[in-house]
Amino acid sequence: MLGLFSNKSDHPLANLKSAQLLLNDLPKTDPVVVLHEIGLWIEALFDPVNEFRLDHQFAVMRMLDEAAHPHLRKILQGYFAVVPPSSFNENRLWGAMNAYFNFCDLGYLDLLIGLQKGEKGSGAIKSNLSLICARGIYAAFGKLECAAVRYIQIDPQIWAHLAEFYAYAEAEQCLDELLPLYAGSGSETTASRLFASVLMWYTAGVGSFRPLDLHISKRLITYMSKAFAVEEECKADSLFAFDLAKPAAPVRVKEQGAMYPDSIRFMGVGAAPQLFDNLLKTLDKNLVPEELNMGVAYSADLVVDVASSLSACCRSPLPLRRNPRRKIKVHMNVVNGFFRVVEKTDAGLNFHGSESETWEVEDVSANGLSCMLPAGKVANVSIGSLLGLQPEKIEHWGAGIVRRMRRDAQNNLHLGVEMLASKVVGIILHAPEGSSEDARQAALLLDKADLQDGESLVLMKQDTFSANRSPTMTLGEQSFLLMPMALVEKGMDFELVRYRKMAQDSNSAEETY
Repeated sequence: MLGLFSNKSDHPLANLKSAQLLLNDLPKTDPVVVLHEIGLWIEALFDPVNEFRLDHQFAVMRMLDEAAHPHLRKILQGYFAVVPPSSFNENRLWGAMNAYFNFCDLGYLDLLIGLQKGEKGSGAIKSNLSLICARGIYAAFGKLECAAVRYIQIDPQIWAHLAEFYAYAEAEQCLDELLPLYAGSGSETTASRLFASVLMWYTAGVGSFRPLDLHISKRLITYMSKAFAVEEECKADSLFAFDLAKPAAPVRVKEQGAMYPDSIRFMGVGAAPQLFDNLLKTLDKNLVPEELNMGVAYSADLVVDVASSLSACCRSPLPLRRNPRRKIKVHMNVVNGFFRVVEKTDAGLNFHGSESETWEVEDVSANGLSCMLPAGKVANVSIGSLLGLQPEKIEHWGAGIVRRMRRDAQNNLHLGVEMLASKVVGIILHAPEGSSEDARQAALLLDKADLQDGESLVLMKQDTFSANRSPTMTLGEQSFLLMPMALVEKGMDFELVRYRKMAQDSNSAEETY
């Protein structure tokens, strides 16, 4: 509609007053509609046909973007709520925020290019360069998050745009200029801090965090970014590197003394480990500090696991692969979820009718495997899903957990699975006498040779474990008392628990060795 105006003076975006009237006419109740409309206006603002001066484009862009931000915040709160939206709403919210971040990214990039070229009006907005670069990085960050929560391939242009915003701010010496990014966005930030946040967030969690955890990690890292530093030299606390001349995903810093081109920038964590330690102490008291500006009232339990992972990543980069991968092409029978894995074992239920899927294994290592699901094949799995795994021509079932997910250019889904055990045994857990718990519960005993003598790893249904309860286990004709040692992992529908196993008879209980 905006393209129908024959004279730029008639264009609704030709002056701030008429642009404000457009904003006033927007519906107040649907943030998706608001974001869609404002995004289209931003696109029209930078249409070369309209021949707007650069300073006018900046003024209108700033007005539109700041008007849109409260609505964007509502969409983010809805999308990353503790209770996820329905499939229909998820698609609607994701589409709105992804499109808007894209419009903003391109809009601020056009302003940057205009400044570089010295277009008419560029002198009037030179003092706002740090804001343009910071908001451009923020928009690119949003595009990255939208791709990451769906595990889709990252558009290489995102890295290119991030490099342009950072490099120009660096050249103009405004990287560290403190500014309020948006009203209500929390404390002041800088272009350098935002850029460091992108690098840290991407390397720490993309492909290995669930969508909600990804967003929580983004909030935590943005808060911790005051400790981060992006530098031209590799230092002791430098974990990741980014090439401004050949923009691509950040990579792990090489060994000490390695040579790098001058275009490389290094991301150092500074005092972040200590800040995370302090945060974890607060979270352990079941408190989430208000200054984190999480956007949604997340519980301390939700935040602490993500904070712990980020804290570990700040102390050292992601671990190098210890076991070599071996290329292999085999088919694997797969079931998803604790109860479906139980059905495949002899846990007294004998539900063997549950159907399994067949996945193609790409490679294996000593402690995991990689699977590829072709585009179009629906797999109701996510990071942290418990899988039952049975290689072709093998009778027994094993268990693993999905640790990484990504899509390639052909939209095939690649999953990295950590093997818990190549064989699991169905068992029945008996609750202690006098307990209010269910008297009998099906569980899975991991058949592993590398456990300490007398120790056992047990998979049980969610919210079953208690550090003060010792269930008994029947294995064959032998009964064992299970003494709790540690809750190793809590999943979406399971708990992985370490017990000390003590053989029992009618007269006494002796520890097994």
